[in-house]
Amino acid sequence: MKASEIIKNKLEANKGHASVRLLNGGLAFVALQSDGRTFVCDKLPTQHMGLIVFDIIEDFLRDNGGKAPKGGARGSRVGEGKCTEDTVMYAVATKYYGLKKGEGSFDPVFVIAAIMDWAGVARNERGYLRLAK
Repeated sequence: MKASEIIKNKLEANKGHASVRLLNGGLAFVALQSDGRTFVCDKLPTQHMGLIVFDIIEDFLRDNGGKAPKGGARGSRVGEGKCTEDTVMYAVATKYYGLKKGEGSFDPVFVIAAIMDWAGVARNERGYLRLAK
């Protein structure tokens, strides 16, 4: 089963919403939208993200031996700094948002990693994301 299906099923079993623990110890409130294909999160107030982002990350991790640096887009452009080609953030920026090298990106990885950990799909580790299966 794909990561998106696992997460959708777990959210549906939890009445469509959940509080997930962030790596810094805080909580993020996540809710599945009525279309069943997108979710919102209080920590990402301008985003309605497609569940497909979880499949993109799962495939990226699998292609990279099951573990990759999370990276980040804050203060970095796509392909530079903390958003290099070996990071989860680069995969999100290029394959989900469709951005090119040198462009700026929104950075949702801290929430996405926490959701994947909550669902048992991946382990959210300091600086890295690792497939759980």
